[in-house]
Amino acid sequence: MADETGFGAPTTSPVSSPPISDIPTTLPTNAEASLLPAQPQASEDRLELLTKARAFLHQPQIQREDIISKRRFLVEKGLNDAEIEGLMREMPVQIPLVPPRSYPQPPPSNLPVLLLGLARLFSWIVGGSAALAFIYYRVLLPRVTATFIARGSLKAHHLSLIQKLNASLAALKESQAEAAAVLPKPEPHKEPSSFEACLAMDALLEQAKTQNIEISGVSEISLLRCAISDFRKGSESRNPRTEEVFQVLEGKIPWLVSDEGAPFEQHLWETLSTCPLFVSSPSPDSPVPPTDGQAILYWGYVPPEPLPPTALVQSLSALSASIPKPSPDKHSPFQHALQSMTDFTGYISSQMYAPYVAARFGPTSTMGPVEEDVRKEIRALKGLVLNRRTFLPTASTRPQ
Repeated sequence: MADETGFGAPTTSPVSSPPISDIPTTLPTNAEASLLPAQPQASEDRLELLTKARAFLHQPQIQREDIISKRRFLVEKGLNDAEIEGLMREMPVQIPLVPPRSYPQPPPSNLPVLLLGLARLFSWIVGGSAALAFIYYRVLLPRVTATFIARGSLKAHHLSLIQKLNASLAALKESQAEAAAVLPKPEPHKEPSSFEACLAMDALLEQAKTQNIEISGVSEISLLRCAISDFRKGSESRNPRTEEVFQVLEGKIPWLVSDEGAPFEQHLWETLSTCPLFVSSPSPDSPVPPTDGQAILYWGYVPPEPLPPTALVQSLSALSASIPKPSPDKHSPFQHALQSMTDFTGYISSQMYAPYVAARFGPTSTMGPVEEDVRKEIRALKGLVLNRRTFLPTASTRPQ
């Protein structure tokens, strides 16, 4: 709080404190005590010490110090606790001083660092953009352009192929229309050929069973025709009513009564009521259709009229009639060779036991017509035997 040069704490203020040389720092020795009077001298020293201490405490720079530092300094100078307490009570109430205005030094500006960072950022962005643009224009753009060009060429090629296909389809339709004009038109209510010859339900069901055809696959016209035919056989050629037709069908085919056969039975009724081959009449024997207001009770079957032959059918019939029919006697392509071999075998058999006659072959020898024919046949047979492998067919190898 104070050093040896003054009775106060060292401060930076230019105000000088009273010299501390006047304050006794040591007790008087025995020699000095014997020379001076003891009691008056001690009281004067204490008063002077208290006066200096009081003046010391009233200094402005000392008043700003804390109480603990002041007490410690006064104890070091030789004052006791009672004197220190008295001096402290004598001091006026200290008003807290307003601290001097001390503004902290502003930190250095971050603007250069910020500008440098922004410059680096923009440089990286510009450099990266330039690199990406270079890669795009040098690597990616040519490939993308080539891809789009290839797609365009493929699309144009596909369009040209589709146009050619449409043109060929149109030409095919025209040719089919021209060819179909001369073809016979299909009959709308044609029965299968396997069921046309059946005149009864039993024969029809047997034929369907032979061909492994289910009841739902049998022609509805054939079923209704055979049912009407069976009913007419047992009722003196009377046409049946609607319920009688279905009674015959249900009697022969019990499957129609089940839930699975109900849709097929409905289909049979639609065929009976819409097909022009089945004619309704008000009476059991009259084929005349009913007039308005009369109930439809009886059904009959009218066979379809054969369609007139078309020009193509007529030309094919004329062509087949003009072709000669093959004769019942069939001629084999090897018949002549077989006949020659038979004649040659007979000749050899006839000449086998004939007497030997020396052959006279030479420029002056003459042979009869029979010998000449035999000689020719021998030469032909010899040629066939020598060349038989050339004319034989190659044996086909069969997989084992």
